[in-house]
Amino acid sequence: MRLENLLREKGYSVVSSGSGEYSFDLLAGRRDSVIAIKFVENPRRDKAEKYADDLRRLALSLDVTPLIACEEGVPEDSLATFRGVPSLSLETLERIIEGEGGPFLYFSKGGVYVKIRGEKIRRMRRSMGMSLGDLSYRLGVTRRMVYEYETGRADATLEVAYKLVQLFGEDVVERMDIDSVARHFAEQVAAHSRDTQASRVVKDPLLKRLLSRLEEMGFLSRAMERAPFNAVAKGDIGVKCRVLIKRNGSDEEERFTMEVARLCGSYALFVNGEWLRVVGEREVKAPSQPESVDLREMFQQAGLQ
Repeated sequence: MRLENLLREKGYSVVSSGSGEYSFDLLAGRRDSVIAIKFVENPRRDKAEKYADDLRRLALSLDVTPLIACEEGVPEDSLATFRGVPSLSLETLERIIEGEGGPFLYFSKGGVYVKIRGEKIRRMRRSMGMSLGDLSYRLGVTRRMVYEYETGRADATLEVAYKLVQLFGEDVVERMDIDSVARHFAEQVAAHSRDTQASRVVKDPLLKRLLSRLEEMGFLSRAMERAPFNAVAKGDIGVKCRVLIKRNGSDEEERFTMEVARLCGSYALFVNGEWLRVVGEREVKAPSQPESVDLREMFQQAGLQ
């Protein structure tokens, strides 16, 4: 696949799911940045809704950037948000990976907007001796709106962005790259209600007990419906701790779960009727009794660099 090869050429470590039924097809990591990508024909058709919800939960728990890459449904060189997940055409994503992303245009309920660099606008306005009122007149907006632009609280319409570029140059417009998409995701997801803790959703008694134990330790857990693992959790054991939780499963599912965990700097926690296993830098094993096992100690023993 061209995108997978391109990611490797750009220095990303890539893990491929090998299954179109999961909510992510590729995970790619480079330095401290990890992206999770799902390929769909059109984000508003087929099973895209469940994929997107699952992908958003995965991203929030593992601190990765989720992306839906579409064959159709999103115009070139722009971004839409589908159930909180950034969605863009495959061609646009390839350009971003190559470092050739254009201005950050995105669709919202109010229309098409352009992300702008508020601090840059403020500096340019002041250097040209313009007041807020002067700029508001030139842009055809209120003084309050100019203040919102400069403080980063509002993005510009296409018309206003064009006027800003004419006045101050292209540097006042933010470019689309992985970092800017990640920030956009963080802004958009704040509008979603908090996910239900996984222990309230899963049916398996042993898995429910394990998740309840993690939640008692302060972890926020989320159930996964379309992943090789059953749940993901994030908490603090003195350092930030992310965990992929798997109840039984095939050798292939366990292998893939561990590959995802390694790429994301996370633990893999496997549970069956006899044992709990935590896999980090090392593997730690204990009898399968979530209430009596010191999970914090198991994480610490398993270690992560």
